[in-house]
Amino acid sequence: MTRLPLALGSADLALSQDRKPKKNLIIDTDLFSDVDDAGALLLASTSPHINLLGVLINKPSTYSVLAASAIVSYYTQSYHQKKAIPIGVFRHPTSNGTVIPLPNSSFLDVVYWHLGEFASKIAFRFGSPSSPDYVKPSIPWGRAEDAWSAVSLYRKLLSGADDESVTIASIGFLDNLSLLLDSGPDSFSPLTGRQLITQKVTELVVMGGRYPMGKSWNFFGSDPDIPHRNGGNGLGLGPKGTANVINEWPTPQRDGWKGRVVYVGDEVGGNVLTGAELVKEGPKGDPVGRAYGYYAYGEARPSWDPVAVLYAMHGLGELFKYDEEYGCGRNWVDERDGSNQWVWDEETKNQFVLALKADDETVASEIDHLFLEGARSAAVERAGPITEEAGPKA
Repeated sequence: MTRLPLALGSADLALSQDRKPKKNLIIDTDLFSDVDDAGALLLASTSPHINLLGVLINKPSTYSVLAASAIVSYYTQSYHQKKAIPIGVFRHPTSNGTVIPLPNSSFLDVVYWHLGEFASKIAFRFGSPSSPDYVKPSIPWGRAEDAWSAVSLYRKLLSGADDESVTIASIGFLDNLSLLLDSGPDSFSPLTGRQLITQKVTELVVMGGRYPMGKSWNFFGSDPDIPHRNGGNGLGLGPKGTANVINEWPTPQRDGWKGRVVYVGDEVGGNVLTGAELVKEGPKGDPVGRAYGYYAYGEARPSWDPVAVLYAMHGLGELFKYDEEYGCGRNWVDERDGSNQWVWDEETKNQFVLALKADDETVASEIDHLFLEGARSAAVERAGPITEEAGPKA
């Protein structure tokens, strides 16, 4: 398939974006039970136009933490950034201040009995010193508890960033963002979470919801009373956390926030099928290629999260548009069950619903192209002499 003339990997776009400062991006992911989160990390880690500030895990699991650290370390140590990317993880607040240990359970598909587990395999193969594929990640195998508390990492990263410079891509549950929003002053900043967001964040991209109304897994799936595919239950705040973020996020009217919120509904990436080309044509030692192989056995997968992150990285371009049906209004979430609906509101002009401007196949072709481009570039650099390594986080 012929890609668009302004494909994101083309020389013309690269030259134009080389003149721009790198975009500061934070990814908040539920990497665990679907491999498209890994694809999204590949996109962000290998783009020369992105300054990946950190990765936050909203699905508390040792394997989520370790796999994320292994993936971003593989690419950023061998690619343009050459720095350790900090990893944070959701920690459920407790009344007595204790920290609940991260669970060691791994994914088991008890719905379709087809999808494979990938997080623990990637975590070990690229994060264990005993593995020949060891990449010296910031959080090595067996050290998941060393990850940052997500709220502390959010506050550190935002406080150190320029004003109105940070884009957050939420591609999972919204529990970390809920705790950030409610956080108070600390050693990183005298500002509250709401004030930090208002001052530092320029855009929030949320993968989740159905439009104009419906019910989305990302909006309710972390509820402790909701069973997961692997037989366990949610370990987060559930619909109350989602409603807190969606309904109480800073606004221009109340807080003077100058940013925008863009929602990427479940309908957008479901038919954008990617990953098969990376497994077939990509470097054999690539961690995300292996993840797609473990999870889907070489089959293409829906691209909910890669679509959201691609938009967060590059904006509308030739691939995306804002759905005109939702030009004025805001999203609203019911804290009882996580269902959402678009509410008409003529005063709200900074919330948008993303739609595809190009067809599914064209968007999929562009994502597959970027997967391969990033994976091949990383493999070439890793094969040559490495003059600077990002070692484990002190």
